[in-house]
Amino acid sequence: MTPDALLRTAAELGVVPLFYDPDLPRAHATVTALAAGGATIIEYTLRGPGAETVLAALVADAPEGVTIGAGSVNDLATANRALDAGAAFIVGPNGNRDIAERCHHANVAYVPGCLTPSEVVTAGTWGCPLVKVFPVSALGGPSYVRALRGPLPTVRLMATGGVGLDDVDAYLRAGAACVGLGGDLVKREWLEHDDGRRLSEATADVLERARAAREQKG
Repeated sequence: MTPDALLRTAAELGVVPLFYDPDLPRAHATVTALAAGGATIIEYTLRGPGAETVLAALVADAPEGVTIGAGSVNDLATANRALDAGAAFIVGPNGNRDIAERCHHANVAYVPGCLTPSEVVTAGTWGCPLVKVFPVSALGGPSYVRALRGPLPTVRLMATGGVGLDDVDAYLRAGAACVGLGGDLVKREWLEHDDGRRLSEATADVLERARAAREQKG
């Protein structure tokens, strides 16, 4: 997924669901439920052994119109494995110039993890149109996003790390382009009951609230 396409889609949705599950059938079911709720970009985090194998299977069998990227990519070797598995975009907890250059040559979006203004600006010089502010809740949440956007009004931010379902509106109104939602959305109990219907409903609800927040901001 090109950098421009990722930025455009992430900003249109306002929410990027992210999860890790080493069990392939359950991971498939998670993607299916998220897609049924309207999520069209999903981040699968590479947090365990064999995660790239699961990622490759998810990419190969993704529902029509759904794009799967790789998260928790903190070094070039992991980025190469993720790209080989078919990741459409790369997200890291940190910023890595080697990954930025690799993704640039592959025309794949790279979303580096940054926290300070200096890190955010540096990521921009690498050609990253979307920057992940992580862990955002530890630095004040929406108020920190608003503070960053003050001197850096053109930077597009994805707020991630401790973001809950009830926080989405506040982050978007504070100026985040989108938020990354993990465990507060992708709850295993929501997947294991009713064939994932509860997860689908929660996804649809948070996407609708994100839409309303963007309209209110605009």
